[in-house]
Amino acid sequence: MIEQTKRQSNIELLRIFAALGVVILSYNDSSLGGGFAFVEDSSFNHFILVVFESLFICVINVYVLISGYFNRDSVKRDVLKPIKSITMYLVFELAAYLIKELPKGEPFSFKTLFGYFAPSYWFIFIYFALYLVSPFISLLWSHMKLPAKKALLGVFITLFSVYPFIWDVISHLNLYSFWNEPCANGIVQGISPISLFGADKGYTLINFILMYLIGCYIRDKVENGLKEKPANMLVLIGSNLVLIVCWTFADRMLTGYPLHATVCWNFENPLIILESVALFMFFNSLKMKPNKVINYLAAGVLPTYLIHINVLEYLQIERFVQSGTLVMVLHMLGCMFGLFLVSFLIYTLYDFITRPVFNKISKKWKRYRYIVAGRLNPNR
Repeated sequence: MIEQTKRQSNIELLRIFAALGVVILSYNDSSLGGGFAFVEDSSFNHFILVVFESLFICVINVYVLISGYFNRDSVKRDVLKPIKSITMYLVFELAAYLIKELPKGEPFSFKTLFGYFAPSYWFIFIYFALYLVSPFISLLWSHMKLPAKKALLGVFITLFSVYPFIWDVISHLNLYSFWNEPCANGIVQGISPISLFGADKGYTLINFILMYLIGCYIRDKVENGLKEKPANMLVLIGSNLVLIVCWTFADRMLTGYPLHATVCWNFENPLIILESVALFMFFNSLKMKPNKVINYLAAGVLPTYLIHINVLEYLQIERFVQSGTLVMVLHMLGCMFGLFLVSFLIYTLYDFITRPVFNKISKKWKRYRYIVAGRLNPNR
């Protein structure tokens, strides 16, 4: 999904790190893995889950930032790429349905079948929407001078991160209401520039475009000599993590809501965006020689996202989050690495079977397959 002419192993390692983080987020999710639903409230295990969640909550933003960084100079997109990924998504979910439901011997149900295809895979569809419009963003970016780029990024951060997040906080704390009535579902309607119902926690194309632009801007700065020491980025990541964790517990004290209900983990939160930038800059500052193993394993990133949700129910998360802290952490890490490796192996088999088919399609389908926005400005 990333238009890279030369794969950088440090960034491929970051993509693997992000995929592992997605597993942790699902492990913790009350409606998926159930970590937050089953852990004892206010226990040390609960605190550990909050720390892991706060560290990895930025990984979706990281994915998109990477795309902006590497696609900044590309105004051409191959429609076959999202088709291949969506095909993999359909095949994997159909296989999960057949493996898990047929042995039950129950009557066929469209509702059960369609339940395997939604709604947990929202990222795929919003990302592919970005993929198709991003060449026009890159074209616009290439024709802008530095002051205009800064202005555009400033407007986006203000309108689609800072401002909506302030209203999310106000709504979350019930500090504002219309006609002296409580805010509907905790949302101040009609105030956000993103939608009638607010920023939707950053699960939006708007937030993806913002992260894409940040990736483009970082690429500009790096090419103009920006260098960050890994140690400095680690300090920034650590400091930011402490702020997020403290905010989460302060949120609990002020509202009485469960810790995992905090607005601090909204994707459009400036702290979460800063965390994703610092994480990217840390990995980007690492000096690594091309590593074939890392580059090869990075192919398991999307399969991990697609496969792990269907496996969570078999991991006995309820039991392990109520065990000792060391046991729980080892279980989390085992699930994280184990699911990634299993997903990679499944993808390897899938790719072996489907690659000849897509190679034939690629050779025959050459017209109307590409989206080309225009020509980049040679004097950028």
